[in-house]
Amino acid sequence: MIHKPLNRFELFRSSDLDVTREAVAGVFCAHRMELTGNEGTLDARMNSKRLDNVGLSYIGYGEAVRVDPGELESFYVVQAPLTGNGLFQYGNQFVTGSPGTAVVAGPTKPLGMRLSAELELVILRMERTALEATLSDLLDRSLPKPIEFELGMNLASGYARTWYDYLMFCVAEINRPDSLLTHPLSVHQMEQNLMGGLLLAQASNYTGMLQGKALPAPSRAISRAVDVIENHPELAHTMGSLAKEVGVSVRALQKGFRKHLDTTPSAFLRAVRLQRAHDELRAAQSDTVTVGEVAGHWGFMHLGRFATSYRRKFNETPSQTLHR
Repeated sequence: MIHKPLNRFELFRSSDLDVTREAVAGVFCAHRMELTGNEGTLDARMNSKRLDNVGLSYIGYGEAVRVDPGELESFYVVQAPLTGNGLFQYGNQFVTGSPGTAVVAGPTKPLGMRLSAELELVILRMERTALEATLSDLLDRSLPKPIEFELGMNLASGYARTWYDYLMFCVAEINRPDSLLTHPLSVHQMEQNLMGGLLLAQASNYTGMLQGKALPAPSRAISRAVDVIENHPELAHTMGSLAKEVGVSVRALQKGFRKHLDTTPSAFLRAVRLQRAHDELRAAQSDTVTVGEVAGHWGFMHLGRFATSYRRKFNETPSQTLHR
């Protein structure tokens, strides 16, 4: 007997249209479903395992059907055909799903499917909030708009093939009662791998940013970064801490400084610190303050480099300023 994927987690097997529709809706969402085949009888079966932010399912209807879920709203799905084929529509996009071509649909546009009697699917469900959080972590910034994937996913090569192999490995391992992937900590890591891997493997409106082609941070974010630096230049700012403070990626912060201020965040921070050191040296009494103390207060740990930068900016040495 050939076992179907996830057979340890059988949800139902039925020839009744209403039973099938209600059971599938319980895993995904309410939808319309009708028979379109010549036989007019179902032999539907579904195996399903819900984890935390991810669900894995196998489904086959045994008859040609039309399924119209509409907008998924709260989750994304990847539908990977094992046998047979189907025509999938997502908004104005169409793609034929078959072995070697998976279908990736999101929550913002209506989804409709016409599935052949032979079609058997492995389906990955991902909660929208979890997928968006994963992408936000990868980019180190908040998301200005929903994730929109290309509908068709070519599983024959590249990152997509690697990702699909991992998906099927997870399906097989979850079906084993003694698998390491049944441990809660392993489940969390597996979910992150599946969601993060999909974001890297499948083209979307964020692919350019994931490949490093970030847009410059907007002027309001640069203004906030400038305020942070000028209000507390003595703090141990890094590009990562500044980017996090203003809600953009490090690359976007760097591009934004270059675009709006024609400098880099590091150079701007150094210039502000030099000016504060200069002001403090001018106001200090030479018998109570040293150049080293002032330099250290403003984050300059290497006195030689501090003196060189200082002289280049102010045309005198720190000691000359202090004693003048």
